[in-house]
Amino acid sequence: MFALFIITVAAAEVGVGLAILLLLYRNRQSVDLSEADLMKG
Repeated sequence: MFALFIITVAAAEVGVGLAILLLLYRNRQSVDLSEADLMKG
């Protein structure tokens, strides 16, 4: 049961990561991670 919980949490983290990349691409029209430094403020 605990392993299923871990797999669920890992899948959620992947989903959040993909959502962040998608938002970066929509805002900057690029997925260049060097431009992601703009998120630091």
